[in-house]
Amino acid sequence: MDALPRRSVLFVCTGNTCRSPLAEVLCKRLLADRLGCTPNDLPARGFFVTSAGVMAYPGEVASEGAVTAAAELGADLSAHRSRPVTPELLANATDVLAMTGGHLAVLAYRFPNVGPPPLPLADGHDIPDPIGGELEEYRACAQAIAAQLDQFITRWLRT
Repeated sequence: MDALPRRSVLFVCTGNTCRSPLAEVLCKRLLADRLGCTPNDLPARGFFVTSAGVMAYPGEVASEGAVTAAAELGADLSAHRSRPVTPELLANATDVLAMTGGHLAVLAYRFPNVGPPPLPLADGHDIPDPIGGELEEYRACAQAIAAQLDQFITRWLRT
């Protein structure tokens, strides 16, 4: 199979412990499944997928509910460590996908004209933050994210 063009995807949320890490690992899992490889093989296939938070404290682990919800969908969040959004992350991205309209606004305010224009992961609505909620809220969040990813993955694989 020919190598795909380089695509660097950055998912953005608030603290980088729930939604954007879920989006990162679920995207890696779904991309790998579609390409017939493992998530670790994605860079060799031209895909770099990561996440960050607009208010993230560096080095925090993913929330327990997010780790469990990801595992139930075949993705591994156990090694995740949070990191803040930086101009470098944005400038190196080909796609920036935010979980809420608020995240889009923060990115536009703090990082005007840095990187590609950020887009909402879910056009027309926000992905609710499950932080501090029950496992069912994390599961619903992971399912909502996975449902939105398909449209992007299909587009990326066509280009």
